[in-house]
Amino acid sequence: MNQSLESTLVLCDLDNLLLGADGNLTQVVRDVLQLFSSRGGRFTVFSQRSPRAVRSILGSVRLAAPALVCGGAMAYHYADGTRQPLCSFAGQDADLFAQLPSAAGVGIALQMTDGTTRVLRMSNALERHLQQEWTPYLLANAADIKGENVLRVLLYQDSKAVPMVSLLGKALGDHTAVLLGERAAPDTLLLTPKTVSGKEMLDAVCGPAGVEPENVLVLAGGMPMLELVRAASRSAAAADAPAELRLAAQNVTLTDASAGAAVEVLYRMVRDAEKSV
Repeated sequence: MNQSLESTLVLCDLDNLLLGADGNLTQVVRDVLQLFSSRGGRFTVFSQRSPRAVRSILGSVRLAAPALVCGGAMAYHYADGTRQPLCSFAGQDADLFAQLPSAAGVGIALQMTDGTTRVLRMSNALERHLQQEWTPYLLANAADIKGENVLRVLLYQDSKAVPMVSLLGKALGDHTAVLLGERAAPDTLLLTPKTVSGKEMLDAVCGPAGVEPENVLVLAGGMPMLELVRAASRSAAAADAPAELRLAAQNVTLTDASAGAAVEVLYRMVRDAEKSV
């Protein structure tokens, strides 16, 4: 095995770079990941999905370090099941989750510190996302939820006409001043109690894996990884990544995300390592 591959950990955008149209890892990605690992390459992923959803997608693919799941709000180590939440709703009012909008066509899900997804209210959009993203879930009552057990709140709207931001403001009142809202998709709004910095995410991955942050290569395809790209000393973005992401990255791939940007980078690393032997 080549030492130059062993000394680098690749942290890759699972959602935007590795998955095909059906939501699975494509065969060419699986083949290159196997080649990369067989040559001593070290690999892990970043995803908006829950730990269980990421595991079901990865299948037999083994990770060499904790994965950043739930949009970087948790570092999850599949090797031993340990997890490190990087934020929670601890300290928020006990009735916060009961005050979330109850309007028709609005679904509400919670990503929990124990790695599960809890659904407070189902909607068509939420059901569609759960199926597309391979996410197992449990139904829950808002009155039974404790803030310290919640990483993020995800709200899904069935129609673009649903005034989500306005509904949140009316339902939560002063709570909105301490929560961060982010539009993750046209029909999805995320609520978090804080922004998790790129440095926090890198440290959570590097510590358990015994890797120095400067030896991490961040391979990004979507805006959720922007903070990681900014914090990393080594990074690459897909050719069709958002402009802000491409400007922040040290390198930009020759190919688009769906055309194999991740495969391009990983295969080039293997080829370069073999040339240096």
